[in-house]
Amino acid sequence: MAEKLTKLIKTMPSGFQVIAVPLPGYKQTYSVAMTDFGSVDTNLGSGKHLPAGIAHFIEHKLFAKPGYDVSEKFAEYGANSNAYTSYTKTAYLFQTLENPYDNLKVLLDLVEHPYFTEQNVQSERGIINQEIQMYLDMPEWVLEQKILSQLYPHDPISADIAGSSESLQMINKDNLLATYRNSYRPANMDLVIVGNVDFDKIVDVVEQSPFESMDSQTEIEKNKFEPIGPGGQSTMKISQSRAAFGIRIDTDLTGYDLVKYQYILNMIMETLIGESSENYQTMTNKNLIDDSFSYNVVAENDYCFIIVSGSTNKPDEFQKYLRDYFLNNDLDKILTKDKFERIRRDAIGAYLFAQNSPDAIANQIAELQFYDVDYLQLVQLLNSISLEEVLQASKDVFKNDNFTYYNLIADGK
Repeated sequence: MAEKLTKLIKTMPSGFQVIAVPLPGYKQTYSVAMTDFGSVDTNLGSGKHLPAGIAHFIEHKLFAKPGYDVSEKFAEYGANSNAYTSYTKTAYLFQTLENPYDNLKVLLDLVEHPYFTEQNVQSERGIINQEIQMYLDMPEWVLEQKILSQLYPHDPISADIAGSSESLQMINKDNLLATYRNSYRPANMDLVIVGNVDFDKIVDVVEQSPFESMDSQTEIEKNKFEPIGPGGQSTMKISQSRAAFGIRIDTDLTGYDLVKYQYILNMIMETLIGESSENYQTMTNKNLIDDSFSYNVVAENDYCFIIVSGSTNKPDEFQKYLRDYFLNNDLDKILTKDKFERIRRDAIGAYLFAQNSPDAIANQIAELQFYDVDYLQLVQLLNSISLEEVLQASKDVFKNDNFTYYNLIADGK
């Protein structure tokens, strides 16, 4: 692990943020370009919405250039490349052992110069539709979409990030280009590169790779949430039923406070139902869960929720147990000062361990920049969390009105 990380940052006149973490002696270089635009960002206001899946479609098609595919360029310079779309972000990345500056030029070309044609958009519809159909056969994916539709009824977050067969037909080269120009503005993006690199050379490459000119900006509006759903279930041809318990937390927290809150929620869940908890063992002994049991805490701008899920032969008992336990949890007895300090040290240890990985450093820096949180100050953030804050948060979160569920019942036919 690097003894002490140094973060260098320059904001270009366009607003594009360039960040580097030099790691002298490291052979691998990792870089990510990220935009603050994801699958939920579809509300244009006045009743107008972008088609579901358009962020993911742009992610796919930015690799297409006149006469070549960007992934081929990366391969020529010895790099592996990838991209991903989340609820609120889209990222493009490469990792390499050689030619970091040449690969950086390719990455900038990827995100700065769209090439959408009727032909390549039409061919991509078929590819993405196959991806969507594949996910429809995956019970863990189906369950996630179902519980999200209960947590946030009729909200974009409950739609597949890739969209649907129907929404794909609404995506064309014109709305792709308009959405790109609006959401890939330099000021809405950042670039992070981690490895044995020279910051001056990075800045020089960026300065020689300008974005295309942009149109006037259309503000993406916040989504208005409906009341949480009552829960539900459906059947699927699977060998074992699956269940998901959902907790929605409506909060006005943003930036630093939201990132801190996510750590607090993770501390609560790890204490109550983590693998080392007494409760985890109790649920195992009751045959309510197996090793697929897990929880996921999501704290994004406008969205904050927890999903607890897993395979189970007793979905109704699974749901009742969790609801009763969370409503009557004994966190104030379990989470002693000593245990709280151990959990905090574990979180700090995980953060420090991740500094062995250039990709972990780069991705977290890129994400946190949009929350105005300095990655290098996360230890201070963790140390600022008090036991009292954790206990109070548990009282705010575990309320019956915040809960919902979904069961995916195995169809034995």
